[in-house]
Amino acid sequence: MYRKYLTPIALGMTLATISDCTLAEDSDHEVIIIQSTKQDVPLGHVDNSVSVKTGEELEKAGIFAVKDLEKVFPGLVIQTRGNRTYANTTIRGMSSPDYYSPTVSIYVDGILQDSAFLTQQLQNVEQVELLRGPQGTLYGGNAQGGIISIITKKATDQAKASAGVTYSNQSRQLNGSAAIALSDSTYADLVIRSLTDEGNITHVPTNTEKANETKELSGVARLHFIAEDSPLSMTLSVSADDLDSNEEWYLTQTEFDNKKTSQTIPELKRQVNTYSVNIGYDLGNVTLTSITAYQNRDVDRQFIGGDWEEDQNTLSQELLVNTRFNESLSALFGGYFESRQLDVGTESGAKNTIKSDTYAMFGQTTYGVTDTLDLTLGLRASHLSTSSDFDGNPLWMIAGYNEEKSESMLSPKVAIGWQVNEDSRVFASLTSGYRPGGFSPVPRSYGDKDGYDAEKSLNGELGWRTSLVENTLVVSGALYWIETKDIQLYTGVPGSQILNNLGEAKSHGLELELAFYPTTDLTLTLGGTQGKSTFESGNAGLQGNTLPYAPDTTAIAGIEYFLPQSLLDGEVSLITNARYTSSLFFDERNTSSQSGYTLVDFAVNYAFNDKLSFRLFSNNLTDVEYKTYSFSMGGPALSNYGTDREVGLNVKMEW
Repeated sequence: MYRKYLTPIALGMTLATISDCTLAEDSDHEVIIIQSTKQDVPLGHVDNSVSVKTGEELEKAGIFAVKDLEKVFPGLVIQTRGNRTYANTTIRGMSSPDYYSPTVSIYVDGILQDSAFLTQQLQNVEQVELLRGPQGTLYGGNAQGGIISIITKKATDQAKASAGVTYSNQSRQLNGSAAIALSDSTYADLVIRSLTDEGNITHVPTNTEKANETKELSGVARLHFIAEDSPLSMTLSVSADDLDSNEEWYLTQTEFDNKKTSQTIPELKRQVNTYSVNIGYDLGNVTLTSITAYQNRDVDRQFIGGDWEEDQNTLSQELLVNTRFNESLSALFGGYFESRQLDVGTESGAKNTIKSDTYAMFGQTTYGVTDTLDLTLGLRASHLSTSSDFDGNPLWMIAGYNEEKSESMLSPKVAIGWQVNEDSRVFASLTSGYRPGGFSPVPRSYGDKDGYDAEKSLNGELGWRTSLVENTLVVSGALYWIETKDIQLYTGVPGSQILNNLGEAKSHGLELELAFYPTTDLTLTLGGTQGKSTFESGNAGLQGNTLPYAPDTTAIAGIEYFLPQSLLDGEVSLITNARYTSSLFFDERNTSSQSGYTLVDFAVNYAFNDKLSFRLFSNNLTDVEYKTYSFSMGGPALSNYGTDREVGLNVKMEW
């Protein structure tokens, strides 16, 4: 597991939180430090439902992209809608019909990722953290379901490099990384990854095989300044991702079965560039952090009906102050600014420019009421102003408009944690979240000029973590309920729908996770969620319907076993992961659905030494057929389908 070296203030906060108790993880496993709380807290002392996977664990499980994280995080559902640019992420039943405004946000090293980049490749990962439930106090809007925080590895004073190649019946992948020390205090690292999903659909009119091929090239370059004798640290980062895809096919069942279609070949190009500066200044009892980021995303989509173009630019600035007043009281204060401009060109040539500015101040303080009881209070005040300059759409007979609106939000939080003993903790929390109001990027009616208001959620949670049998069994769980008001939904006749606010929704359920280490050679993991997410009153005839992309049940199970053998030099391990997803609906009216299904992945890992390893794998071992999106316009259902059985080999070398 990942061990993070704590700054003096973080160490003080940790010791104060733990008091006389010892860390539950430290007898057989290293301490896992959660950074998505913005205060570096040991996993066993986070008063929120959280799951974490290290980069090594993800690599062993064959997880190389965000879209595959649902295989290892119970309750997480990630489905693409047409192509990987338009994805839906669901946690605790919280999903979004508007892919421009998700209910789950993704952060990479504290930087919010564009909504069209939620299924990105995982690059140089140290660990991935999943915070469940509304996170409005620390993260603001678009975090009603939770957040996924990706933390990358930092360069060290040791030069190292790696290269890997993966080849299967479905895809090809090349990746490489290098890290060097430029001086005693300056380090650099570089990561490059190339991916080709070959496709399996034949385009009949042109006799084009593999007409749904997708290619993606991505890379990250960073420069770190970390001096032992200086309180100042700095990281400069530049990343780029280039996607060229023909994957957006909406196929009938017959077309999918025959792997043939006469539909027009779709094309999509997406480019995402991100530039950031992260500056830290450690004053001992006070730590200052500044995160400045600029992200540009261009999408050019050629689809039935014409060309669709999108260009979004986002500039953000966050300032954080972490401080410790005494042994019992610590606090986090922050300010956040974001300026975003989205330019959308529709198939008819109509253009819409949406500008938004967000200002926020937030704070969170933790007080040790006793040696074993902690109280956390937090509050975020946000102000959002947005405008839409739409030049009209003659094809749809919609006049142009130029409208503005603004709103202010308060996002409170209260949590209490009780350290029952050195191995067990119980916590309860009340948190809030929201999806910002605004204007529809693609107006389908003149009524869209009125825009829509924020959607607001309140979450109650009772959770626990415990280590048993001399830390060989780790169990965690949570009971939760979420009430959502002013739901943002599309209403009206299909094709001319308006995005506006309707009524309420409720979600409640149980989450469980278990890790069992019966021997040093065997690891068993289990996880599951059982809940219900429904529309309530005020939803235009939807009351009682299940929220889209919200299965009642999810379950995961994993086994890692190191084979006792002397035939080969090195280590041989077997890894199996299975995931069950119960039936879910793709629309609010519950007319399009996917029945429950189970996917099984299997791999044999052979580590010849610490420099060379091989991984023979099969994803979707039993070749289950399932849909990731489906709809009907009066005729046969048109659907996107999941990946068929994949069999391949990965080879990795490290220096």
